[in-house]
Amino acid sequence: MGDAGYDEVAEAYDAWVDQQPDRTLLDLIGPVAGLEVLSLACGQGRDARMVARAGATVTGVDTSAKLVDLARRHEAGAALGIRYLLGDAQTLDEVPDASFDGVVCHMALMDIPDLGATLGTVRRVLRPHGWFVCSINHPCFKPPRAGELLDHRDGSVQRVVGQYFTEGEVPAPQRSHDALPPTTHHRTLSTYLNGLADAGLSLVAAAEPAGAADRPVWHSVPCLLYLRCAAVPR
Repeated sequence: MGDAGYDEVAEAYDAWVDQQPDRTLLDLIGPVAGLEVLSLACGQGRDARMVARAGATVTGVDTSAKLVDLARRHEAGAALGIRYLLGDAQTLDEVPDASFDGVVCHMALMDIPDLGATLGTVRRVLRPHGWFVCSINHPCFKPPRAGELLDHRDGSVQRVVGQYFTEGEVPAPQRSHDALPPTTHHRTLSTYLNGLADAGLSLVAAAEPAGAADRPVWHSVPCLLYLRCAAVPR
């Protein structure tokens, strides 16, 4: 999400993406009834719909015209009052300052080239006591080079990683390449944490859930990293 490269795979992505609620994301977001929430890099609207069903008034923004069109089609089929806009997460020119109580960005920061600009935009559109919840591929365990080894002593599967310090655009690590753009952006954990701090977003909580049952290695190390941050008063 969050990249016009998704125009090329929009229909396949819509069919592939898991429509089930992400419990880890919802737990970090917490109660949202009556709040105004931005779904940043919303894609075809899965997460916007999830937050809207929890009681929030939701606006979704994405730079992929085809994904926004798909999100609007979902809304037309089952109206939840979500407004969808075409826009760049790095600037959000169409969104005024201090517009939202919270911002959600699920599995999208890796697809956006300018992290600093994006996090600065998040802080700009948040109200003084707003919050930001995001999730990303875990940078420590999904760097540019990674694989799995079978330990023949006990049959366990181990994750082997490399090129952790190689930041920038890299081939996407996911298996479903037909439903995703071919590249993503790898950054170290410290780059993410320092970027949040520089933007005025203070870390409140983090989660590293165990992964899918069909990938045993993700029960040994985390595949995803979830963060909740609070807007630092200015």
